[in-house]
Amino acid sequence: MSNLEKIQKGMRVLQILSKIILIFAIVGVAIASIGATLLASDVLSMENQFLHCLSVTAEMSKGQLVGILTAAAASLLFGGIPTAFAYRYFTEELKEGTPFTSAGADRVKQLGIITIVLSVISVSVTDFIYERIHLSSWNMFDDGGSITLGICLLLLAMVIRYGAELEQKAKGGKM
Repeated sequence: MSNLEKIQKGMRVLQILSKIILIFAIVGVAIASIGATLLASDVLSMENQFLHCLSVTAEMSKGQLVGILTAAAASLLFGGIPTAFAYRYFTEELKEGTPFTSAGADRVKQLGIITIVLSVISVSVTDFIYERIHLSSWNMFDDGGSITLGICLLLLAMVIRYGAELEQKAKGGKM
């Protein structure tokens, strides 16, 4: 098995994993959003056994529980968007048959930028929500790792672009 075949098998696995993660993110956004909406509109009441136990145990109000669910939905949404772009990259890479293309480098660069920008937005939104519901000490959302990942993706895009240039030269084509 050649190195390219190994890379393509790895890309197929990553494509499948990114699709699974994307599905979980979508389901999580839907569940958290529906829960927050139902709770805020009093369809679900705090007298519900589970919600009552949660609110009494954690000493939180209905508004705080709605805020927590909203923050979770926002975090999942902002995490799902880069996952969708990653899935798109893996799908296109498998069609192209090699990771070393200029278009692939552009997609990885775009993914890196999106990852950095959305991680900053996600942290800002969740921080704002937790401040508004007076539970800032509960805020465990930290996307510092996503910023690092975004920077690594930008560097990877340069490597992919360089590989694409080398592949073009090997084929005898011009850039």
